[in-house]
Amino acid sequence: MSIPAPPVPVFPPAPCTLTSVQGLEAAGVRAGIKASGNPDVALLVAAEPMRGVGLFTQNHFAAAPVRLSRRHLSASGGLVRAVVVNSGNANACTGAQGDADALEMCARVASALGCPVEQVLVCSTGVIGVKLPMEKVRAGIDQALAERSADEAAGRRFLSAIMTTDAFPKEAGARHGDATVAGVCKGAGMIQPDMATMLAFLATDYALPGAGLEEAVRRIAATSFNAVHVDTHTSTNDTFLVLSTQRHPAPEGWEARLEAVARRLAWLIARDGEGATKVTTIRVTGAGSDAVARAVATHVAASGLVRTALFGNDPNWGRFVSQVGNVRGLAAPQRLVCRLQGLEVFRAGEPTPFDRAAASQAMRAEDVSLELQLDEGDGQAVLMTSDLGYRYVEVNAEYTT
Repeated sequence: MSIPAPPVPVFPPAPCTLTSVQGLEAAGVRAGIKASGNPDVALLVAAEPMRGVGLFTQNHFAAAPVRLSRRHLSASGGLVRAVVVNSGNANACTGAQGDADALEMCARVASALGCPVEQVLVCSTGVIGVKLPMEKVRAGIDQALAERSADEAAGRRFLSAIMTTDAFPKEAGARHGDATVAGVCKGAGMIQPDMATMLAFLATDYALPGAGLEEAVRRIAATSFNAVHVDTHTSTNDTFLVLSTQRHPAPEGWEARLEAVARRLAWLIARDGEGATKVTTIRVTGAGSDAVARAVATHVAASGLVRTALFGNDPNWGRFVSQVGNVRGLAAPQRLVCRLQGLEVFRAGEPTPFDRAAASQAMRAEDVSLELQLDEGDGQAVLMTSDLGYRYVEVNAEYTT
C-alpha cells in the first residue's frame, strides 16, 4: 500500500543564486538521461578562471567524476573555469569506461571554452553502476554551452538539472553591498557526514585568499555539510565545491558569510530527507572534548528509535538519554541534562516533570531543538538530522541502485 507523501514544503526563492555572482553563467537542460524527462545536464562557466576548492567523498568506491575532479584541481593549482554536471546517472562503479566518459565530459567543455581540460570539473549523481548514455550527454553539454546565461533564471535552471530524488530545490544566498555569496545543492538520501553531502556548489565574487583557503572550507563543511544526517550512508559521489570569481576585496568576516549560506543549504537537505517532516538540531555542550561531543550528537542523530520518535512527535526522553549512554568516553554521564524544544525533560539521572501533551505539540514545528548538556568540560557539537517516517522506506525500497 502506498503511503501518502507528507506535504512538500515551500520556501521563498533565495535573494540570489549562482548567476548573481559576478562573472558566472549557468545553464540547465533536458538531455534525456532521466526517464522522467526532467532536466539532467547542468553547466557553470566563469568568464575567467576562478579560485576553487573541493572536498569529496571518502567512500572507497568514489565515482569516476570525483576521482577526476580531484586530479584536475591538483593539476590546475585550484583554477576552475567550468563545472559540468549530469543527474540521473552517478557514473560510479563503471570501470575504465566511466573514467573515459568523465574525462570526455570535461574535454568537450574545455574545447568549447578554449581552456585547459584541467580547469573543468565534473560531477554526476543518480543511479550507481550504469554506464552514461554518452550520445545524450554530449548533446546535453552542447545545448548547455549554447544556452548558458548570466540571468537569474539560468542559475535556477542549473539547480533544477542537478536534482534527483529532491522534493524541492535547495538554494541560499546573501548580498553584501556589491558582493554576493550564493549556493545551491542537491541531496535527500544517502546523507552521512563524512566530507560533504551529495552535490553542493557555493560561489562568491569575493577575492578569497589562497593561503589557508582549503582549511577554511573544511571549517565551513564541519558546521554545515559535515553536520547533517539523514541515513548514515555516505554517497560515492559527494562533492562540495567553493568557487570565487575574485571580483571584490574579501572582508575580515568572509568565512562566516560563506558558512551561513552553507549551513542553510545543509538544513534544507535535512529538511528534505526523503519524506522528512522536520529538522532536529542536536546541540551537545559540556563534553570532555569536541570529539566526544560529536560522538554524542552522532549517536543520537543516527538512532532509528530517536528519529521515529521525532517523526511521531513523541517526547520520549528515554530514547535520547539511553543513546547518550552508549557513547564511550563519558566521564560523568549521570549529570546529563536533556531539553527538548527548550523544555527540560531529564536531569541528573531521572526525568523532570513536564507536560507531555505540550511537549508533543511543540515538536510539531519544522525546527526542533534537542539540547544535551554534559558537565565534563568545554567540548561542544551541533548536528542536524531529519526525522524518519513511512515515506523514507517507500522511496528507498523502490529506488534502483
